[in-house]
Amino acid sequence: MATATVKASEFREGEPHRVELEGKGVLIALVSGRFYAIGDRCPHLGCSLSKGALQGTTITCPCHGSIFDITNGKLVAWVGKHPTFGKLTAFMKKDVPAYSVTAEGDEVIIGG
Repeated sequence: MATATVKASEFREGEPHRVELEGKGVLIALVSGRFYAIGDRCPHLGCSLSKGALQGTTITCPCHGSIFDITNGKLVAWVGKHPTFGKLTAFMKKDVPAYSVTAEGDEVIIGG
């Protein structure tokens, strides 16, 4: 399985970053001293989650407001608050992939 390596010293607490792993975007963030990695693409319209707002261990999609848990990639809340819009896009409701993360010194290894 492929891996990506980044420098831990390049991260600040609570600031999401995007890295590439086998041609796919992965969001990685440092929260409470621990690194987490999930797929960077929102299943709704493919917006980059790493450009969203990170609060604790949840990231909000910057395009339409879906919320994902960065500890496991699970969908916490679906797009928008309008009931009709939520019903029309329900077939897109999905979790995003979660990736293993290992920190060794100043290296953070995603995947593997």
